[in-house]
Amino acid sequence: MKYFTLLIAVSLFVSCGSRVTNKALKTGDRLKSAIEDFEDNRQKLSSKMVAGIEEAEGSLTAEDPDMPEIAKDWEKEWRRITSSYDKMRKDFEDVGKRSEDYFGQLDELSNNINNESLRKEELQKNRELRSKWQVSYDKAAASVAKIEDVMKQGNDFHMVLVASSIRQKIEQNVADLNNIATQAKIILSDLESFTQAGRELVEG
Repeated sequence: MKYFTLLIAVSLFVSCGSRVTNKALKTGDRLKSAIEDFEDNRQKLSSKMVAGIEEAEGSLTAEDPDMPEIAKDWEKEWRRITSSYDKMRKDFEDVGKRSEDYFGQLDELSNNINNESLRKEELQKNRELRSKWQVSYDKAAASVAKIEDVMKQGNDFHMVLVASSIRQKIEQNVADLNNIATQAKIILSDLESFTQAGRELVEG
């Protein structure tokens, strides 16, 4: 009877330990997947934005440009870019949620350590890692906000193109477009470094 009771206790302990391991691994996998989704959509946004701006610039600098047609094409392309931005932003918010789950799981594991000294040491490691990650996350959040500003500039640029179809103010349009392109490339590059920080978090 004692042997049977001991066997049940060991089985429960092993089962509980297995559940904790599986939960921790799933949490890490979810964060890694969220980071990869974000990077995938960041790249898509980047390629669409660069291609759309380059195409518009080519149309504007062509001889005798058709301004009404350029305005229509820009509006269509910018809608696609806006859709990609919305997806990237949603993915970024998911990374934020998943990272909170990740650190919550780390703290839960550390708090279950019986040795007080070891428990404190592990919790301190968690705090340091969270602090390091928060810096990268905050930088990325600022970059996402800047991209939103670029999106607004793109919408404004469409209004200018429509007006320019009447005034044919082409040179200023090209200058405005180049300014939007420069901002977008810098910001999207900053977001790429955030993705790398996320990969290091879940793989290191």
